[in-house]
Order: sequence, then C-alpha cells, then structure tokens
Amino acid sequence: MITAILLALCGFVGLVILLTYTLYCYEETNQSGRPLGPFLTMAGRTALRSAASELLIVALHPLGLWPGLWAKPTDGRPLVVLVHGLFHNPGAWFLFRRRLHARGFATACFGYASWGAEWDATVAELKEYLKKLPGEEREIHLVGHSLGGLLLRSALADMRDPRIRTLVTLGTPFWGSKLSPFALSSLGRHLGFRGETVTRVAGLPTPDHVRCLALRSPADNMVLPNSALRCGLPGWEERETRPVSHVAMLHAKEVFEEAVVWISAPVRD
Repeated sequence: MITAILLALCGFVGLVILLTYTLYCYEETNQSGRPLGPFLTMAGRTALRSAASELLIVALHPLGLWPGLWAKPTDGRPLVVLVHGLFHNPGAWFLFRRRLHARGFATACFGYASWGAEWDATVAELKEYLKKLPGEEREIHLVGHSLGGLLLRSALADMRDPRIRTLVTLGTPFWGSKLSPFALSSLGRHLGFRGETVTRVAGLPTPDHVRCLALRSPADNMVLPNSALRCGLPGWEERETRPVSHVAMLHAKEVFEEAVVWISAPVRD
C-alpha cells in the first residue's frame, strides 16, 4: 500500500512538472520570439530539481499543520517573517528556516488557508499578525514566496511600522499567471494574468523605509508568462537568479544567499 501511494505521488508530481514545463516552453517561445531549443534545454536542466522540491514540499506538508511550531517567533534577532505560497503551508520553509537559524536569525512563519479564504480577510490577518509581533526595537525582515509576496506587499501598503526593514519576494507573480484557472475555488483565482486583484495590488504604495527586492527565475514553470514576475515598481530592485523551478526557489542555496545578503545589508541613510 505504501509503495503504491509513493508511486502514485511520484507519478502525479512528474505529470505536473511535465505539463507545466511544456506550457512554459510554449509560452516563453511565443512571448520572446526565440527558438524553442533554449527553453527546452532550460526545462530539462531544472526538471529533476523541480521534482525533488515538489516531493519535499509534499513530505513536509504534515509538519506545517501545527501552527504552534511555526507562528511564534524563535529566539534571536533580527526576526525574519516567512509567508508561503498558494497550496503550501509553513512546512514549506523548513530548509530555508534552518539556514536562517544557522546564520543567527530568528524566524516566524505566517500560515493561511489557500481554500475557502478571501483575499481581503487574508491580508487583514497578515497585517494583524505583523502588528502583534513582540519586541519594540527588534528589526523585522519579510520574505514571501509566490502568492506570499503579494500578500506581504498588500499588508505593507498602509503600515508604517519602523521595525520592518526589508521585503524579499521569491517568484512572486506580480502580474498574475495564465495558470491561475487551474487553482479553481481558492485564493489562486485572484492571480489571473493582469487580472483585477494583481492590477490593484500593483498600484499600492510601499513604505519608503522598507528596502524591497524581487527575485525571479528564468525557468519558473508556474508563473506564465515569466514576464509576469517583473514587478516594475519604483524603489524596488529586481534580480534574476540562476535557472530553478518555481518551488525550487525555496530550496536553492543560491537563492537563499541572495535573500540573506539583501536582509543583512546595512541601512543607508
């Protein structure tokens, strides 16, 4: 029975990767006007790592079902608040979180329900969570993966908490994704490509005192077209990472290092 379940899971993950990278190659070829070959090569190089990341996310999902393990800030300072993406939970941050702890950072993870939740209510919950974080003089840094980046951007729009110093987004679909219809009745329905919600969020202000970095991969298989990963927001810095899949951004050491360098940089007057 266990063997059958594992085989079924591997088959499902393999099918998702095959379909999403097929659509990635098709979409990017049409968008860029470049030959198909380079995109097929990039997809082939990142597919295996993508499969490993997807399976790891599934394996860690049960661990993320206990909010008490994640929501309360750990010891240390400064504090890094992590917000996961669609259909994930705080368990998705397991490796990223361990690496932060090894560097002396404290962490806290905000979790939300992907199904049956409303956009405005989820943003309000995140905002309230950030306001209630303990420590008046503690620096706070924010990291959001995928949808988590949009939620953080929305929550920050009218917050003026001086403790919040940086925001880093990983593979965030600033302009939505053409894959959003497959999200069905979930928060993902707000991620329509250039849809109403992402367009509204794009017009929100970012507090002047928060330094913002958007990291994106040229091989993102979930945000289609990849041009939707470009935020184009004033005051933001955008960087392209080495080719990794959408989910593998959570586990790639090089992506983690870019985020930590940004968080650790001294504040400029």
